[in-house]
Amino acid sequence: MGAVSALTALGVLLTAQVAPAADPAPLREVRRRTQDPERLAPFGLMLDAGVTEGAGLSVSFQPTRMVRLHLGGTHNGIRPGARAGLTLLPMRGWLTPALSLELGHAEPADARGLERRLADRTLPPSPSLERVGYNYASALLGFEVRMPRRLTFFVRGGFSVLELFGPGMEDLDEPFRGVLAPEEARPWRLRGVRPTAKLGILLSFG
Repeated sequence: MGAVSALTALGVLLTAQVAPAADPAPLREVRRRTQDPERLAPFGLMLDAGVTEGAGLSVSFQPTRMVRLHLGGTHNGIRPGARAGLTLLPMRGWLTPALSLELGHAEPADARGLERRLADRTLPPSPSLERVGYNYASALLGFEVRMPRRLTFFVRGGFSVLELFGPGMEDLDEPFRGVLAPEEARPWRLRGVRPTAKLGILLSFG
């Protein structure tokens, strides 16, 4: 009985020693998944400001570690617009380069909206700016800094292919028609390439 008891005790000790040695790998995998912000926080709220679209507020979704999508609205100080984009993140770590591609659009004021604007004497006179809409496609290269508490700061620069356009204003009523020059009343388009830059912050959640 003494030998059996000794063997039993030895088996228990060996089991106790082997079990912890087999556990760390799965435990490390579980710990890695629970501490990985890109797995826990695929959604985000992005606030940025820059040249071309002005200020922007977007909702983002990151389906993989290397790809982030965003969709939201912008405002250039005169009128709101809409924007969609794709960001590629090739590296891990707290500092990573980022390549962003974006498309944006803002509608110009129509004839009725411009008439309301001209009739309101309390507003500053900017009808020519309000009747200008724009489309743009941007490519930006920069970097992102990941901070604690799921905050990410980013800075980007690049270029935008910009198209400005104005609709025809022949439908303006007579009292307002004289405000615009003859060339302003006709529809027009203007395309060009210009530099663009932005900085912003991303709060991840989900």
